Amino acid sequence: MTRSTAVWVMLYALGQPACATEPAANSALKGRVQLTGSIVDSACTLYMGSDSQTVNFKPTALNRLIDRSPAAQQSLSLYIGNCISSTTQRNSDSSKRFKLTFEGEGQGQYFGMQGSAHGVALQIKDTQGRLVSPGMLLEHSLVSSDLLVLSYSLTLVGSGQTLEAGDYHATIKLSIQHF
Repeated sequence: MTRSTAVWVMLYALGQPACATEPAANSALKGRVQLTGSIVDSACTLYMGSDSQTVNFKPTALNRLIDRSPAAQQSLSLYIGNCISSTTQRNSDSSKRFKLTFEGEGQGQYFGMQGSAHGVALQIKDTQGRLVSPGMLLEHSLVSSDLLVLSYSLTLVGSGQTLEAGDYHATIKLSIQHF
């Protein structure tokens, strides 16, 4: 008897036509969404070689910007470590778990500068001499399975505008997606 009653209730529920109505204009709509999750691994550590995370250029004559003198060049090394986790296979290629991008004000293929100096831009190249433009996805090399070393050269260059002496600065964000 219990089985047949359950079947009739199911048939009755499925046999009812479905309809939808719009709520009245003065009635408030209410909803609730609940999201849950957990952190399964800690973040990587990033070390830049400078506690202030800055790169300072020495005062440079304007003619050195035109001939791209090494005096207007600085090296930058970023060390990313402690990214191998218990859920990551140690044998896997860890370079495939990173997406790295330098983000900043673009000035053509270079990074733009702010300040009283004009006609100055920042050029970034990797160790193979490839130009890194704002928003470009970066390639990198691994030193070990738990340490990623990113090495770049930063060079002050003319932006194509009239050069004027003065102070300058740029803020460039390194975006790292680790998965």
